[in-house]
Amino acid sequence: MNRIFSNISIAAAGVLMLTACDNINDDDRYIEVDKVEAARVVLIEDFTGQNCVNCPDAHEVIEQLQEQYPGEVIAVSIHAGGFGLSKDRTDFSMDYVGLMTEDGNYYNDQWGINSWPAGVINRRGGATEYDKWASLVREELARPTELNITMRSGEAYGKISTEITLEPGENVTGKLFVWVIESGIVARQRNNEGLIRDYVHNNVYRATLTGLDGQAVDLRAGVHQTFSFETDVVYNEHERWNPANLSIVAFVADENGVQQAATAPVAPLDAE
Repeated sequence: MNRIFSNISIAAAGVLMLTACDNINDDDRYIEVDKVEAARVVLIEDFTGQNCVNCPDAHEVIEQLQEQYPGEVIAVSIHAGGFGLSKDRTDFSMDYVGLMTEDGNYYNDQWGINSWPAGVINRRGGATEYDKWASLVREELARPTELNITMRSGEAYGKISTEITLEPGENVTGKLFVWVIESGIVARQRNNEGLIRDYVHNNVYRATLTGLDGQAVDLRAGVHQTFSFETDVVYNEHERWNPANLSIVAFVADENGVQQAATAPVAPLDAE
């Protein structure tokens, strides 16, 4: 197997892993360089459910925002709560696919959400209704950041690997979150007109690579740090990930919210 990685910057990069390998040599992890100019990318955590009749309206808002601000808005649809359909109820033979995970319910409870859809914008100010997302995204895009995120990634033979480099222009102490998401999932969804059996779900949260509460990072201005992760593509009775539709979302958050976010599709690696 000839692993050829492609370098990608903030709103374009890719890959995944389910356990933090963290196997970068100390001499290679910390690299002192000139300051990098960073452009803000905004994260929307969209709490949703397949039995939530208003949730498709929130999905449309996300699509509109991503069209309006290409490459500057990242969405993660987290299936959770009373309108969610558990992945444990999945029966592929009956075309019955659930997307709610235990992780999703953990994050849902963390934000105290009891009404869906709800969104958390850059982890600032708590959960809000989707009619407020546009103005909140505009506010966050105008907020300066001193952090840049780059990735290199690849997938081959069902194994996904990624390296994520954090490039701070100022000191940051916080948590690194790395999530696997998948788009193009065809599964049932209710709306105000009834049941849609072939609804296309995008940006669906699949798994965390850094633990539910993230991985602690202590960043020093002008010193780059690189982290490595690896996992298998999941394919079992409850989940069937399609590598062609997978992406990685990475973000760093502290007590003031998300300092920067990045995403990229999982790219296939050339193999011999």
